[in-house]
Amino acid sequence: MTALTALPNVLSSKQNSPSAASGPALRIVIVGHVDHGKSTLIGRLFFDTGRIPRERQEEIERTCREQGRPFELAYLMDALEEEREQNVTIDTTQSRFASSRRPYVIIDAPGHREFLKNMVTGASEADAALLIVDGVEGVREQTRRHAYLLALLGVRRVIGVINKLDTLGFDRARFDAVEEETRHFLRSVGVDAQYVIPISARQGDNVVRRSQATPWYEGPTVLEALDAFEAVTGDGDRPLRLPIQDVYRWDELRRYVGRIEGGVLRRGDPVRFLPSGRTSRVRTIERWPSAGETEARAGLCVGVTLTDEVFVEPGEVLARQGDEPERATELTASLFWMGRSPIAVGDVVGFKIGTADAIATVVALEERIDSTTLEVVERYAERLAECEVGRVVLRLDRPIAADRFDVNPRLGRYVLVSAGVVSGGGIVRELRDERGAGVRTVRLDGLLATDATGVVIDLRAEAGELDLVAGDGLLARLGSGERLTVLVSGLTPLRALVRWAYEHFVSFECNRELEGARVILRGRRLGTASEQFTAGPGI
Repeated sequence: MTALTALPNVLSSKQNSPSAASGPALRIVIVGHVDHGKSTLIGRLFFDTGRIPRERQEEIERTCREQGRPFELAYLMDALEEEREQNVTIDTTQSRFASSRRPYVIIDAPGHREFLKNMVTGASEADAALLIVDGVEGVREQTRRHAYLLALLGVRRVIGVINKLDTLGFDRARFDAVEEETRHFLRSVGVDAQYVIPISARQGDNVVRRSQATPWYEGPTVLEALDAFEAVTGDGDRPLRLPIQDVYRWDELRRYVGRIEGGVLRRGDPVRFLPSGRTSRVRTIERWPSAGETEARAGLCVGVTLTDEVFVEPGEVLARQGDEPERATELTASLFWMGRSPIAVGDVVGFKIGTADAIATVVALEERIDSTTLEVVERYAERLAECEVGRVVLRLDRPIAADRFDVNPRLGRYVLVSAGVVSGGGIVRELRDERGAGVRTVRLDGLLATDATGVVIDLRAEAGELDLVAGDGLLARLGSGERLTVLVSGLTPLRALVRWAYEHFVSFECNRELEGARVILRGRRLGTASEQFTAGPGI
């Protein structure tokens, strides 16, 4: 453990004072396997940049003495009494410090599997991440899961830090091996680590100051690597988004209240509410105690009055006309499921995005992925179990306004609620509106029926572009020799059926009829669905 006398006293450093930096803060989440040193690294960053108040330092010293432990840097971040007693991080904590270049918000996320929901909460707010790996243990289960969640949540700026190298005598060969293991896994999830840095968080090597113990390492320190990130795109530079939290009426005026999640709102702006489509123009922007603001930027809570009396409900999104979010009743999204019970096709769950909520039906689980190994376990699965990841299609009972995550992260993240508890979440990949020309997902085995000719799937009521899906059960029936009849009307659904049959190695014959076509499926099955997904269809 670290003795305080061994640490430089930089509490009076002007270089690292908040006033030395300006501009938007970069939000950094620290993730990794349990006990790999996340809280210690954050404590070291704060201690060596002079951001630890003297009274906080004295409080931790007193706690350590009472527990009969030497001074522990991790306690600088483990703020909850329960965490100190158990020596684990339970909740996400956020603290601020500044380098000479810019301010930072550091988010400490728990590594224990039981607190994975808290980790997701922390990572969902981050602009970049530090992924910490124990140099002795290497990449572990939670390291892999956290790395995948970073990719799932769209965090692409990542620095790898190989910790506890002091216990290995700063052995370069061991660092090289763990660095390659870390980079290889990150690349497999679509993340390229900008740097991988050898450190000792306990002793401070290569965290804020360059270490004499690693003369073979020529890269930046952790703080230098953070400063090397390009300036973050402030939410004020994004399109205007004001999710309406509530509507109040007094002085004969309606005030539309909420937090600006992107862009700049200006008096006189022509605006539109989504999903209703109602339009007006901004009359006043009010922030207590002032009612005469000319503009307000992202991050501010405001009340807005309009030149017209517009009737909208909470959950609508106010945007500038011509630069609006999408209206959607169906979406495709990445989902990380945290519920104790699996989520299955056909389940009905609560859906929340921004200030809007709806009832969502799980139409399809296009992929089921093991979040530790990243293997596609099953395509068009029936269910996702706890801590599994999937690509899901959700149909909503009412339209909502949202953005794809790559367009606007603030309105591209959602959560699912089951039995009153937040049980899953993820990011929006595609949005479709029943009024538009989006592709609709139809599950074949959900339409099975029987008539005089045998088992029938009737698609004649379907119009527009279709994405046909089916589970392993239907493919198994076809593989056993069973014949299925599909009734279609029009070339568009027929094309979708032919595409599905081709992709799944299903033989078929088509008979033209007066009102459409009768397609007989009589396929053979080659391996499992996941094997077919890997190999692709043969010709």
